[in-house]
Amino acid sequence: MKKAIAFTLVVIISLGLVACGGGKDSIVGKWAYEVNEAGVEGKMIYEFTSDGKLKISIDTGNAEADKLINALYSAIEMTYEVKDGKITLKSNDPSFPPLDATPYTIEGDTLKFEDYSMKRVK
Repeated sequence: MKKAIAFTLVVIISLGLVACGGGKDSIVGKWAYEVNEAGVEGKMIYEFTSDGKLKISIDTGNAEADKLINALYSAIEMTYEVKDGKITLKSNDPSFPPLDATPYTIEGDTLKFEDYSMKRVK
């Protein structure tokens, strides 16, 4: 009887974890790509949260510069939606035009959409 209850609990917990998403094929998490433009060299980090928000930050290795740039990025409210293998990005800042229903793929630890190829940050 105890084994049957334990097995039932394991099945229920496993189903709950699968339903929550966030697996290896989920976009939720942090992704980074290398940047080298306009005198900025480092990693641009996109964090897709489970509640549909997108947080962008940069890591150049220069703590002072990163603090200033990341303060600007944190003031921008961005959201994302994933549906049928396509991603839509929206922002409250006109300097970030929306990205509408753009196809994306996740292959292993690589997220690709448009000209972006990002690696999952562990």
